[in-house]
Amino acid sequence: DRVKKEFANVPYLNSSLFEPTEMEHSCFFISQLSDGSLSIFSSTVIKDKLGNKRTGQLEIMEYFFEFLNAYDFASEGSEEIQEENKRLINASVLGLIFEKINGYKDGSFFTPGFITMYMCRETIRQAVVQKFNEVKKWDCTDLEGVYDKIEDRKEANAIVNGLKICDPAVGSGHFLVSALNEIIAIKSHLRILLDREGFRLKEYSVDVENDDLIITDDEGKLFDYSPKSKEGQRVQETLFHEKQTIIENCLFGVDINPNSVKICRLRLWIELLKNAYYRPTGELETLPNIDINIKCGNSLISRFALDSDIKKALKKSKWSIDSYRLAVMTYRNSQSKEEKRAMERMINSIKNDFESEIAANDKRLLKLNKVKGELFALTTQTSLFEKTKNEKTIWNRQVKELTDTMTYLETEIEEIRSNKIYENAFEWRFEFPEVLNVEGDFIGFDVIIGNPPYIRQEELTNIKTHLQSNYETFVGTADLYVYFVERGMNLLKNKGSFIYILPNKWMRAGYGSKLRNWVKQFTINSIVDFGDLPVFDEATTYPCLCAIKKTKSDSNSLSAAIANTLTFPNGIDMYINEIKFEVNQGQLLDSGWLLVNETVQNLVQKIKAVGKPLSEYVEGKIFYGIKTGYNEAFVIDELTKNKLIGEDSKSKELIKPFLAGKEIKRYCQPENKNWLIMIPKGFTIKKNLPENDPNHLAEPVPRYGFLSDKFAWHWFSENYPAIANHLLPFKQKAEIRTDKGDFWWELRACDYYGEFEKQKIIYPNICKQPEFIFDKSNVYTNQKCFIIASSDLYLLGILNSRLIFYLFKNVLPKLRGDFYEPSYVYLKDFPIAEAENERKEKIISIVSEVIANKEQETKKDTTLLESKIDQLVYQLYGLTEEEIKIVENS
Repeated sequence: DRVKKEFANVPYLNSSLFEPTEMEHSCFFISQLSDGSLSIFSSTVIKDKLGNKRTGQLEIMEYFFEFLNAYDFASEGSEEIQEENKRLINASVLGLIFEKINGYKDGSFFTPGFITMYMCRETIRQAVVQKFNEVKKWDCTDLEGVYDKIEDRKEANAIVNGLKICDPAVGSGHFLVSALNEIIAIKSHLRILLDREGFRLKEYSVDVENDDLIITDDEGKLFDYSPKSKEGQRVQETLFHEKQTIIENCLFGVDINPNSVKICRLRLWIELLKNAYYRPTGELETLPNIDINIKCGNSLISRFALDSDIKKALKKSKWSIDSYRLAVMTYRNSQSKEEKRAMERMINSIKNDFESEIAANDKRLLKLNKVKGELFALTTQTSLFEKTKNEKTIWNRQVKELTDTMTYLETEIEEIRSNKIYENAFEWRFEFPEVLNVEGDFIGFDVIIGNPPYIRQEELTNIKTHLQSNYETFVGTADLYVYFVERGMNLLKNKGSFIYILPNKWMRAGYGSKLRNWVKQFTINSIVDFGDLPVFDEATTYPCLCAIKKTKSDSNSLSAAIANTLTFPNGIDMYINEIKFEVNQGQLLDSGWLLVNETVQNLVQKIKAVGKPLSEYVEGKIFYGIKTGYNEAFVIDELTKNKLIGEDSKSKELIKPFLAGKEIKRYCQPENKNWLIMIPKGFTIKKNLPENDPNHLAEPVPRYGFLSDKFAWHWFSENYPAIANHLLPFKQKAEIRTDKGDFWWELRACDYYGEFEKQKIIYPNICKQPEFIFDKSNVYTNQKCFIIASSDLYLLGILNSRLIFYLFKNVLPKLRGDFYEPSYVYLKDFPIAEAENERKEKIISIVSEVIANKEQETKKDTTLLESKIDQLVYQLYGLTEEEIKIVENS
């Protein structure tokens, strides 16, 4: 009662954000901090007027607010902020803080404002044009065309309010905040931003800058709300109610993390709070409950399909789609906790009715009932005549088939009902009534936007079976974001707009092949590849933007762009500079997409059509280097090698030259700095066989057919004492590694160890140009290298040629710092041209000369010789003079 009396004019803040949590009930509430003081913390961030740390004591509440006021809540980074804007909270800071603390473990990364702003502008403007074309039967292609046709501003405003935008992995809500700002800016651009009386805010410009809404008057001054100004009051009320309408009607989000959902709701609520206004009575306008459309659940898991029929549920139920919508609207605008709780119970009742009726009409259950009926009829029917032997056989087979089907369906339905996988399933079918039509059918969203989580397939074990059964793009090795693309496209309405920021790996990786093929059925509007640019501060992911329209692919080209720089012209805003070009969508190959213009695309295809893929040319003999599982134990330096051999000369047979990827330099015979203790799986058993009897063990102590650990170690340490003494301190960690042989001192199983003991071609897995070498010193390599089990110098010449470098640039994933990653999955398809003996011998002769030069002096300039090889290779692949220029200039 004391609080109600003292704060009678404070409005009811209608949001679940303000309900005390269980944790808060065990802490102090602010109302309990009204009395007393505290000594200032010795390492405080609070400064006095001279910039020194404050000392002494402060009243508790003063201390609390001084502490908060010491921080800058207006920027995402460390840049300076204009003083007039500093008093406003930038809601994106909340997301940045949350995702730094919590997000990365969920595969989420904070998406910078310049990205969310760019994506919203590119997609929502297109969706607005589509919405007007759909409602008004126009054929506009851009906002200018829409602007020219608008006659009724109120109607146009309502049409924009009909947009439905969803982020199915909403995180802290950054995309929805950017979408909110963009819609307001679009309305201003179309001159349909109206006050409550229907008058336009014609004296004001509304723009999105640095991912924030900027309102300026016709003199270029920033809008500043004052309740005493009639015009200021009009503008503030307009912005408040426009934002409220958009948040309630247009923005939708789902996330598996309940804390993300809370932060997202708070961010949207703060955006509304920025334009809160005072009534004539002096009271603050009540802020509505805006958390209804931001929900917690697993976007990828649903019991019920999007096309599940709920018509029967509506017929049996006292509720209708309209009554559900009305309940949602009432919940949003409830004026008290009691009313809010009543509406929550009503909405949950409606949803439970829908869910139970959908379950009753589930395709699996309907099929089960049908099978049971057929089985009952088959087993209870009588016949006047005894069945023949053939008829009995057919009857038995039918009974068995129906029984097996019934058992399978009963098991599946029971698993679905009891399976933990569905504990946080999100039922898109009825959770958002706004995207259902009058008959209750799911029609979908106008825009799907977001940054789906990047979670590797190794962490998806518990949901893989569900993904395999429900997603066309399923590949066992695919990252989680692949399924978010398919889910997002399925949530779109026809002609809807989709845009995600994704790792660019899906365009070339093997696990992306199904996704690439699936996406090509739609119209790909544009792809922006950021290559190795640092979009995410905390991740080494190389992202791209992919924008798709949900229409059947009937276009020959899409707009591609390579974002070659990210610039900060004023130290704050970040802009994307792009090299734009058209790509023929029909020529995008399932094996991997090339974001290059049509000239380059045709040239790459011409080159790849020559000869054989590398994997065929070398008969599949491409292998990656040695995985020890514990380099500290098995990889040694020169000093340690000499020490071990000095102590026991027999150690020499187990110590091999070992090469790291960074030690490989084009055409040069490498000088290894390290050595490998090479004890392959099976070595101990094989070496321990008696000379006169290769089929029996020296001491038959069985361990699944092997020697006992104790006996084997005794034998090994007796025969190789220096190496045994070296390895013994590493025993504990060596035992628990996965890459080990029969015993902890052995390396993993590998059927191509012998290939390292031969002449071969080696190349590093990360390089700036082709770095292929010919090894004739039987060196072993680490897993950062690949070996090609071939001594073919003709092949070496082709692989080091400018033509292959051209393929590196246009086919391989590009890493930061202009590095490329020629791993097996990509390099295996590189074409190797066949040549007649004379030309082949000529290339081999020049390659031999280059190698000889490099043996004399590693840094010796062999450019002239290599250019001769390049010219011969161009001839092999049939390049014209014009095509050679394209390769050379690249």
